[in-house]
Amino acid sequence: MTSLLRLGTFYACLAAAELAGAQEPAAAAAGGGMTREALERAGATIRAVNVTVDNVFDPTNPDEDKKLYRWANRVHVRTRETVIEDVLLFEPGDRFVARLLDESARALRARGFIAEATVEPGSYDPVTNSVDVDVRVRDSWSLALDLKLNRKGGQTEWGIGLSDSNLLGTGKTLEIGYSSEIDRDEVVLGYADGNVFGSRARLNAALANLSDGDRKQLVVERPFFALDTRWSLGGSIRDERRVDTMYDLGEEIDEFSHAIDAFGLYGGWSRGLVGDHAQRWLFGVASEQHRFRASDDVPQPLLLPPDRKLVYPWVGWQWIEDDFREMTELNDMGRTEDIALGLNVTARVGFAERRFGSDRDATLFSFSAAKGWEPGGSGRLLLIETGASTRREDSGSRDTRLSFAGRYYRRNLERHLFSVSLSALATDDLDPENQVLLGGDNGLRGYPIRYQAGESRTILNVEQRFFTDFYPWRLFRVGYAVFADVGRIGGRDPRATPSLGTLSNVGVGLRLTSPRASGRNVVHIDLAFPLDRPDPTVDSVQFVVETKGSF
Repeated sequence: MTSLLRLGTFYACLAAAELAGAQEPAAAAAGGGMTREALERAGATIRAVNVTVDNVFDPTNPDEDKKLYRWANRVHVRTRETVIEDVLLFEPGDRFVARLLDESARALRARGFIAEATVEPGSYDPVTNSVDVDVRVRDSWSLALDLKLNRKGGQTEWGIGLSDSNLLGTGKTLEIGYSSEIDRDEVVLGYADGNVFGSRARLNAALANLSDGDRKQLVVERPFFALDTRWSLGGSIRDERRVDTMYDLGEEIDEFSHAIDAFGLYGGWSRGLVGDHAQRWLFGVASEQHRFRASDDVPQPLLLPPDRKLVYPWVGWQWIEDDFREMTELNDMGRTEDIALGLNVTARVGFAERRFGSDRDATLFSFSAAKGWEPGGSGRLLLIETGASTRREDSGSRDTRLSFAGRYYRRNLERHLFSVSLSALATDDLDPENQVLLGGDNGLRGYPIRYQAGESRTILNVEQRFFTDFYPWRLFRVGYAVFADVGRIGGRDPRATPSLGTLSNVGVGLRLTSPRASGRNVVHIDLAFPLDRPDPTVDSVQFVVETKGSF
């Protein structure tokens, strides 16, 4: 449980008459006196960008004009206007493009420290054919004492830390924390900046001291930050030492030390948005080295993976469509959610060769695609994601993976939601450090974590979600759910018990989130009842407390 918890023809004709030379000055229209379409047709320019940053609580709301909320507003450092301006995709003097207002609003809401954002045309001056753009955001509470308590599949994780995702109103993130997790304990120091020195460059850095090793990671990039972005460039470094643990029936059965050294440089070029889509040509070079040794606790592991080093240039291609919807009460409560419906396809191929420093010749393929629909109109939503990857070596294909995830949502009972999710993963000749697992930590809530291992996995989750108006202390949104999970492992992991067949459970759960807090964390408190108990060690009831990124 992490700390608190996140838009006529008459106006167009009038504008044309004024632009044609009408002599009588007209008062500037305010708050959308001209439609977005009319402003675009008129070729209006942006005269000014007016940024308003609202505090965490609204003192004009009698329910929030109280001592506690006024104190919180005084303590909170509001986001600086320049931070908001750095995210926007337009500036004064630019031609007015309605699409950029919506995309800027999405970019703002994607920042964890912004709870809500609206970007709308303001007053229009027909004499200069210019318009103001009004940007209004509401801050989230970003300084947090992070208390973590997760219990799932009979295992407990906990942690404590301090973080600020909007350090002194600058939009930068600084965090330090300790956590005790299933695989290891770790102390982490992290820093992130989404607009380095006000630019489009981003930086993410993390240092972690682990109970079984350490991790150092750095990413610096100038990404495709908008649909119309023409180029990207970046690099990453990762240095990690850890112990990998293998599981069967929820118990540790094997382990080995794993050292990872990875480096990458990458970039891309695009013609920008053409019609309703953008194509991007991607390229880069990558180096991945994995070294494995017996751990101190298990000097003779059941299956020690062979070392692997791949150094390769790669090329790729992406097709992304401009088709988004704003929704609420879907995977969150009390916040606007931006849902991508447009087709998003990425394909990549890399060529590892010994002359580049690899320990083998290999061709690496990867592919992913995502698309959304509203079958039957508003109130129904279908989202599909697929992926595939493999490494083709002299001896054949290795580490092959095929994945599918489908989610269907249907609004029912006026304001509530019925949800069905189906996910599947099929693999062949996986690298030995990887396992296909099924259990309480990946969708089968009535069973221990990492309960079954094999070569393929299928999970079906059916859920009825209920959203309430209960808003205690103006801090928490409350919902609840009833659910059923069905899962099955296929194939055989040579280290694990054969598949126990189809497993299923039913359950009920409480959902808590805070639209006031940064990030989009939802606390799940579930009771899950396994319907199939092939193993007497499986408890008749699983009590699950965990934090997820969605309802």
